[in-house]
Amino acid sequence: MHIVVAGGAGAMGRVTVRALCEYDDIDLVTIADYNEARAQELAASLNSGKVQARQIDVTNEERLCQLIRGADVVLSAVDYTFNLSILQACIREKAHYADLGGLFHMTRRLMSLHAGVEAAGITAIMGMGGTPGITNILARAAADKLDRVESMKVELGCSDSTPSTAPLVAPYSIRTILDEFTKQPQVYKDGEWYPQQPLSGQEEMIFPLPVGRATAMYSLHSECATFPVSFQDKGIRSVTFKIAFPTDFMTKLTFLVTLGFGSDEPITVRGVKVSPREMLAKLLEMAPVEDVEPQDCDVLRVVTSGTAGGQQVEITNQVVVLPYRRWNVGAGALDTGVPLAIAGRMLANGEITRRGALGPELCVPVEPFFRELAKYDMHVTETRTLAVS
Repeated sequence: MHIVVAGGAGAMGRVTVRALCEYDDIDLVTIADYNEARAQELAASLNSGKVQARQIDVTNEERLCQLIRGADVVLSAVDYTFNLSILQACIREKAHYADLGGLFHMTRRLMSLHAGVEAAGITAIMGMGGTPGITNILARAAADKLDRVESMKVELGCSDSTPSTAPLVAPYSIRTILDEFTKQPQVYKDGEWYPQQPLSGQEEMIFPLPVGRATAMYSLHSECATFPVSFQDKGIRSVTFKIAFPTDFMTKLTFLVTLGFGSDEPITVRGVKVSPREMLAKLLEMAPVEDVEPQDCDVLRVVTSGTAGGQQVEITNQVVVLPYRRWNVGAGALDTGVPLAIAGRMLANGEITRRGALGPELCVPVEPFFRELAKYDMHVTETRTLAVS
């Protein structure tokens, strides 16, 4: 089995590559990255005969098709804005595909290619990281126990006490986060999607420690795009997504966005046009990488309400993710990179059989997926509440 990881030398992609290397039945893992030196460095550090590094610009269709030709699966760990190019190449080369999510709008664009994906005889999974990804399978597990689904609330709580001298540390791609801070989040209700104001819907939530009490807000996420489609046969009427960033990060980035650093509209500075967003991203990239032990935590939670046997039921499925000491990687990288690897292997070995462009909740087998997660200390807990009449 040959699996290509686009963006495989990035913060999340390198975790995916590492997880893939631990499967004995995977013969070859290609680390495909724009930064060839970084890809070569990662390949050398893994000291594995099944890994190779390749330079790739995913916007170059011909080179991309050449790279993935003959591969069983392509996993996209690049910025979500490039997912369309990669999926189109996979359709052309008949290689299975999975990504880390498309921040709602890109996910919907990729879902619109369902007929072409199906005709190619492949599966394309829309959003297979932590959230979307793990949360989608948590939702599937709950829906399977209900006769009817009324609502699904996806909630993500984050904390990070990792010591750092950097003025701002982004838990994942700063460009994606800036989109979450500036683009209108979508809420699904009674058959329609309703745009909300950025940073709105703030609500105090209580998560397991070390996250604890935190303020969550609406965010633009792919679960709100796929759940209404995937669970329409269960009668779903409401889907929301809220995220609680670490307080310090939230305060600092809100301030920077208010100043205008969330904008991609170029401004002229001393006769030179610059994008405020790209300038901020570049400054953060230039910050020195500190070799410290990660101390972050993610709580991934889906609260599903519905009926079973004529009784009103609420099912809360949750995963508390802590740093993975064996690899010395943080919770956020672990719960993003590992699920993509699990799904990649399932696609390659035939465990996933449904074809088309789908949310993970429609094609990833629940119990086998949870068993693989548990190998990395990510354990699912379920709480069920029955309404008393």
